[in-house]
Amino acid sequence: MNVVIPPKRRDRKTSFKKLVSYVSTREENRHSEAVVKPDDVYPPSGEESVATPGFGQLVDYVGRKRVAPKTQIVSISPEGIQRVLCGEVLCETNCFSLDTAAAEMNMTAMQNPRCKDAVYHFILSWQQDEDPTPDAIFASVRYSLQSLGMKEHQYVAAIHRDTDNVHCHISANRVHPTTFRAQNMWNDADTLQKCCRVLERDLGFKVDNGSWHMDEYGDLHRTHHDMPSAPRGAARREIFSDRESLYGYAVREVRQGIGLACEQSRLDWPWLHKLLYTRGLGLREQHGGLAVYDLFNPDGVSVKASDVHPAISLPAMTHCCGGFQAAPPVCNPDRLEDGMLGMYNNYLPQLHVRDQDIRRERREARAIAREILRARFEAYRAGWEKPDLRVRARFQQISSHCIVMKAHVRDTVRDPLLRKLMYRVAEFEKMKAMAELRLQLREERSALSDAGLSRPLSWKRWVEKEALRGDVAALSQLRGWAYREKRRARQQRNDWPEPNAVIHYGPGEDAPTFITREHETRLLHDGTVSYLLDGKPAVTDFGDRVEVYAAPDSQADRFNNDLAAELTAWRSGDNAVVKGERTAANRVLYSGVIRNLTKHDGHVFTVSDRQQMAIVRATQDNLRNGEVKTDPRQAESAQRDDLNVRSKRDFPRP
Repeated sequence: MNVVIPPKRRDRKTSFKKLVSYVSTREENRHSEAVVKPDDVYPPSGEESVATPGFGQLVDYVGRKRVAPKTQIVSISPEGIQRVLCGEVLCETNCFSLDTAAAEMNMTAMQNPRCKDAVYHFILSWQQDEDPTPDAIFASVRYSLQSLGMKEHQYVAAIHRDTDNVHCHISANRVHPTTFRAQNMWNDADTLQKCCRVLERDLGFKVDNGSWHMDEYGDLHRTHHDMPSAPRGAARREIFSDRESLYGYAVREVRQGIGLACEQSRLDWPWLHKLLYTRGLGLREQHGGLAVYDLFNPDGVSVKASDVHPAISLPAMTHCCGGFQAAPPVCNPDRLEDGMLGMYNNYLPQLHVRDQDIRRERREARAIAREILRARFEAYRAGWEKPDLRVRARFQQISSHCIVMKAHVRDTVRDPLLRKLMYRVAEFEKMKAMAELRLQLREERSALSDAGLSRPLSWKRWVEKEALRGDVAALSQLRGWAYREKRRARQQRNDWPEPNAVIHYGPGEDAPTFITREHETRLLHDGTVSYLLDGKPAVTDFGDRVEVYAAPDSQADRFNNDLAAELTAWRSGDNAVVKGERTAANRVLYSGVIRNLTKHDGHVFTVSDRQQMAIVRATQDNLRNGEVKTDPRQAESAQRDDLNVRSKRDFPRP
């Protein structure tokens, strides 16, 4: 695990308003399309004073309360610590309630006017493949606050699982609730780093990199970096002139190769000169040490060899390879024309540097653009009005016309029978006009629905529409969604093991989603159905294929093969082919044979491969004739009724 302390404003008026509008209103965190009003986001009861800004917005961000999700108290400890489920975010606080936490912390902070910024915010983050329990996370929060000297201070902690790394936001009040003294946060980063190392040992988390590390005896030591930092001149050149320095070029080209040579004990003077020469660099003695220089500009700037890699400093090379040996003639800068054959790269100072700061600025620019895009969408939703078809007025117009016709008949027609007949004609005309109006309204509503004007567009549809108009921020948002889906699919695919057997089907052939006693059924967003056995993938239905994975024992393997045969029987079998290991494929075929003999529900296990289908028919004949005895446990497993195998809702019951 690791810790992140977000930077605070220098004017001591910490505000996370931009962070709230960008992070807490993301699409994956909004499960409703309700229109959000400013009064709903920050109600009057949570208004903040000028002296203590930031608590309301920070708590709203930590608890994901941008749309005021429904809160539910999960538990209350004897010490008064509450766990509240706020939407999909689990929170913990020692305040009176989560809804009043910001107001309570503001009132406490107001008791200390000398503390200009009482908000303290840090994040505990775990590695991508870790999934700690809420008890472990909140225990880590309380231990971290205790180490910071804020054990009794007010705090709100929230677990976020909407990113690749599970992380927990902690917003605490620096002012003590009873003594009203502000806690000094000097050296808080080192304190929290030490907490991470202790928690990794005590709670079994994976050890992460940090400024402190723990040895085998449980003692904490400051981490020393193996590689030296960049020289100040080289860093300034790359930042201000956007040109690659000789130091940056040498590190990029030769540092990794030198490190690999040190691990393999291949580093010596001839090898080092050859490596540097192939990159257009040279090595010479200079000012009592070694220096790396540009072969094409030997009088220009040089770099200390120890800055490129500590292993090629003069003391280190003398210790392992003897005294300094000059470069051979082929690498002599006076005879470059004789040795150009082995040089395939050289230093070009005019090349631009892809600076990390520039990338960060671009990310921030994209974030601001998407924030503006979301604000435009909120304005569109707030100002959207349903198209008025004047339904009531049009029906009333028809009724008024009928009344006028009857009045005219009453004034002009004296014969009672004829007058009654004319009344009936007016009523018929009214019913006819209303029927025509209903058909016309149906067509108008259908046209509005096809044009997307019958109801406000969703966030995704609105972004697509703006992208068609050429909006750059909308295009960037669409690409971000596509990249996120690809990353999720790639991550899910990497989590699956290699299958032993794969059953391929024709396109468009789907089977119901089954729930069995042995397997746990999990439906993914892309329609993939994963059947887990003891928490591990056993069978996965991708629609066009079914993958069967290795099982820990024969019984589990039989369950997996039976399920694969069941999924195959519910398809036509016209293009079904079993591939993979020969033994695994034969087991799937045998399970299909047992299913055909024991179940008579109209679904038959068949495959399109002639050789495999011949094996199925021969095995069926042998089992019917009694030449091959059936495993009674497998027969019993194949005869499970609907209580054992059921399809989910919206699928036909097998």
